[in-house]
Amino acid sequence: MRINRKLLSVILLVGWGLYAPVSLAAGEEFEGLPEGPGREAAYFNCTACHSIQQVTQQGMDREDWNEVLDRMVKSNGMHPMLPWARTMVLNYLVTHYGTDDQDWLGLPPGEGREEVFYTCQACHSLKTVQQQGLSKDSWKETLVWMVEEQGMSEPEPGELKLLLNYLSIYYGIN
Repeated sequence: MRINRKLLSVILLVGWGLYAPVSLAAGEEFEGLPEGPGREAAYFNCTACHSIQQVTQQGMDREDWNEVLDRMVKSNGMHPMLPWARTMVLNYLVTHYGTDDQDWLGLPPGEGREEVFYTCQACHSLKTVQQQGLSKDSWKETLVWMVEEQGMSEPEPGELKLLLNYLSIYYGIN
């Protein structure tokens, strides 16, 4: 049986909650949305029902964005996203259209953000962290490697727990 690759990709994207019209050209501007993890998922999920301007003018905190996503699924017929896709969309909305101060260089609010901010950017850009998508075990291995091979100060057990929880929630794979 021969499978149409274009049809298969649309089926997979719909299943992930990331449907994108096939006619979208690579490099399209996404109506001015800033680049970042979750941009495409936010764009296609939100514009399936309304203009992107309805999203960009909101300015809500994480809890409110979370409630809006729940309400869109429960009351407005939005297709539920897979948990990892929903987390990406939520992080994107909070980072770019949240009410929290922007001094955290794109790190979403959450327990452990301050530890990640100061620990990670001491040696490299936070963009390096934000693009990883590692499991909790892989984050732990990476931190051990950084301590043993790169000269990072070893975090205290409580701080390590905060780092690992934050990294796996916001920049992990589910």
